[in-house]
Amino acid sequence: MFSKKELVYLALTIFIVSLSIAFDDGSTSFSWAYWLNNFIVVIIIVALSFFAQQIGHKIVARMNGFDTEYSWWGIRSFSLLGLLGRSRTKTFPRSFSLFEKKWTIESFPLGLALCFLVTLLSNGQLFFLAVGQYTLLLKKASRFGRKFVEVTNYEEAKIALAGPMANIILMILGMLFNSYGTFDTFILINAMLALFHMLPLPGLAGTKIYFGSRLLYVSSLVFMVSMTILAYTVSVIPMLLISLASLFISGSLYYYYTYFKG
Repeated sequence: MFSKKELVYLALTIFIVSLSIAFDDGSTSFSWAYWLNNFIVVIIIVALSFFAQQIGHKIVARMNGFDTEYSWWGIRSFSLLGLLGRSRTKTFPRSFSLFEKKWTIESFPLGLALCFLVTLLSNGQLFFLAVGQYTLLLKKASRFGRKFVEVTNYEEAKIALAGPMANIILMILGMLFNSYGTFDTFILINAMLALFHMLPLPGLAGTKIYFGSRLLYVSSLVFMVSMTILAYTVSVIPMLLISLASLFISGSLYYYYTYFKG
């Protein structure tokens, strides 16, 4: 399901994000043994969460005759100010050799850089987890006979939404077994990954949902925010009922003011 290139991108993403979340282990005095134990737990949770997110994209994409390829959220060019005040532009892809093997970096990993920088500057108190994106791959053979070969905006929105929704489903499953607070970290990580990737930033799933279907974006975002707020205050059934009600109300209001009042 995942190519070698995707697995490399995912491994680096999971390591950096896990390091960011586990940077502050919450203990009053530092202990290597305790920190490493906490880091191992976090990296397992983050790996499961990221793979679930990307599998969600892939499943819905393949249902619509496409495939997806994971990469980190990055930029293809940026400028650096030199010592003499001259601007130097760095462009990607860039290739380099390591261990007698050629490697290619498709883009500068802006999301991972911000993830690490925010954690470092806040001493592990703040997080930036908008780090991954996917590229939609067209599989023409599976689209044979369709009226449109290209992906429609609504199809793109559904594929993009599947990733954050996979994290929300994991969050719900974690709540079902969280009687003693064992899955608090699991719930928090999945909630944060879902919300951060709903940000309408270029390349992220949130932007693809927003421009694919505003109605879908507004209602699903309200649903996820409601789920996150209620996760630590009520049980699963009331949380789902209230969140679904908020989804229906927000979607209805947006539809009414956009298509009737607008």
